[in-house]
Amino acid sequence: MEVRLYDSKLSMNNKCEEMELVKVLAAIEMYRDLDFGGFIIVDGKSYRHCMYNREKEILGVEPVELNEEGEEIDYSSDFTCPYCGAVNHDAWELSDEGETQCGSCSSEIEYERVITIEYNIKPKKCAPVTEC
Repeated sequence: MEVRLYDSKLSMNNKCEEMELVKVLAAIEMYRDLDFGGFIIVDGKSYRHCMYNREKEILGVEPVELNEEGEEIDYSSDFTCPYCGAVNHDAWELSDEGETQCGSCSSEIEYERVITIEYNIKPKKCAPVTEC
């Protein structure tokens, strides 16, 4: 199996073999040795799976800062995966709390929506001031 840096244009045009080669992993076979979705570490660098071309045996990957333990993220304006750092821009469609999978790495995430209220205030007219 070849591991290559994912390029969406090359993938869409079925030119996966033109993506930059990361490494050839002759002893690893997709769906026998690993399932699609998740991460792979090659030569000490972490990558998340992006696509797999079965005919050409090419795994398209994207480099990530992998945090296998994950860290709680409190009061963030972005819905960020604690494992791969991907931001879910469609999180507003989720219910107020629950569990979901990261759309990028398939890790399981528990979340709670926290709603805050903020105000923008502009001066309009000061009340009368009496000097004595």
